[in-house]
Amino acid sequence: MAEQHSSEARLIRCIISRAGKESKSLGSDMIAAFTVYESVESPFMAAQLTISDSKNFINDYPIQGGETIDMELKTTFSDLPIEYSFVVSKIGIRIIKNKTQVYDLVLCSPEALVNEVIRVQDPLEGNPEAIVAKMLGSEYLNSNKEIFSEPSKFDIRLNPSKTRPFDIIAKLLRKSVSKLATFAGDSSSSSNKNNPKAKPIKGSAGFFFWETRRGYNFFSIDSLCDTSENGTFIFKDEKKGKSKEAKPRLQSKSWGPYMEIIANTEISGDQRFLISSAEFTTEIDLMASLRRGKYCSLMVFFNHSTGQYDEYVYEIKDSYKNMAHLGNQTDEANILTDNLTDDLTVIPSRVMSMMLDHESWYNEPGIANPEDPNAKDPTNFADWQKYYASQGIARAQLLKNQECNINIPGNPEICAGDKIKIMLQSKLADELRKKEMYDLESSGVYLVKETKQKYNFLEGDNGTLKTVLGLCRDSYGIDNVPSNHGNK
Repeated sequence: MAEQHSSEARLIRCIISRAGKESKSLGSDMIAAFTVYESVESPFMAAQLTISDSKNFINDYPIQGGETIDMELKTTFSDLPIEYSFVVSKIGIRIIKNKTQVYDLVLCSPEALVNEVIRVQDPLEGNPEAIVAKMLGSEYLNSNKEIFSEPSKFDIRLNPSKTRPFDIIAKLLRKSVSKLATFAGDSSSSSNKNNPKAKPIKGSAGFFFWETRRGYNFFSIDSLCDTSENGTFIFKDEKKGKSKEAKPRLQSKSWGPYMEIIANTEISGDQRFLISSAEFTTEIDLMASLRRGKYCSLMVFFNHSTGQYDEYVYEIKDSYKNMAHLGNQTDEANILTDNLTDDLTVIPSRVMSMMLDHESWYNEPGIANPEDPNAKDPTNFADWQKYYASQGIARAQLLKNQECNINIPGNPEICAGDKIKIMLQSKLADELRKKEMYDLESSGVYLVKETKQKYNFLEGDNGTLKTVLGLCRDSYGIDNVPSNHGNK
């Protein structure tokens, strides 16, 4: 692999403070490294501060946990300084050698610690994004960070029973459905011919909730995979009874193209947008996909309030075309190849059970349908999870079709939830590379699943920054070039 390029970085300040105790400044002579982590699967950011202590600091200023660490850094990538604020959650491994001791301070967002001591017991109802905002507000986590969210389709009612705020939000991820999702008439799904109440679905379930240095985010997977330029949603305003245009304020950016560099070749273009190495960690794990119910699953529901028992079979082919995709495999035939015929795609490979509480159950006779003009406020507290629970699980699993890690020069502006276009060099013989120099199956647009910003203050004149990105997407290929994967 080619050597990873880096950006220059400089520590401006690092302040540690604790209530009732004088704040202390940690200089660059004490801080060896600083690493920041973001992930679309984590409700809070995390970090690790490596201290090289030859001044007996840890004894003069005993770390008890809960101390605030305020960092300000400057990199060559951006004109503006980068600021972070974390709290100490624990002291990592401490190594003592000669007159120096080296140890890690494991850090997290302040909300992560507050979450551990807060229990929500009052009933909650309303749209999921409003409940998310309530959990982060002054009543519970008391966060002052900005919240970005997408309008969801159905109202929800919850009885938390002394549940942590982040655990409540995790439940909302399974219950939330994009505004774009609809039922397709009243004909039965191909997978539920024996169930006359079943209806095929359009749009997509599945949400992520995560924190970045920009703020908190609550968005559907389809929004994150949407490659349209404006990212605008058209949805019905139920209160006014008319359609309106709404921008969900998805604070993500599209980066690239980032170009792979080959050892011993001349480097041209912007040095900041180079890929020094790429590692594909997961590609089409059929056994895992079947175990997780990606292609077909059976959800068993029991309503303990009414005694109602119901089953629902979900097949990914029923909704694949209606999902947004990052690759160029927009037809279900591309993922359901000759090897994935009847037995593997229409027989449920995963059986799940779910207890439905009466608070989230539609109590009117029959099945709630938002397109039924005679329904009594059908968007409120309906049993939509019956139709969307399996789809949300399958939608998240689709993103594991192609996962890779790339190393790039330090870019502190990239956040989890952003999209990035990468161009990887073709591995064909030189003569064939003259016709096409890029790998058109592995190149293309990916979702930034996680970021690792690695500051090293022992390198360079003042320090360096290297960025490692964990990428994922649901299909192979690049725009306007047909993918060979799955073609029969």
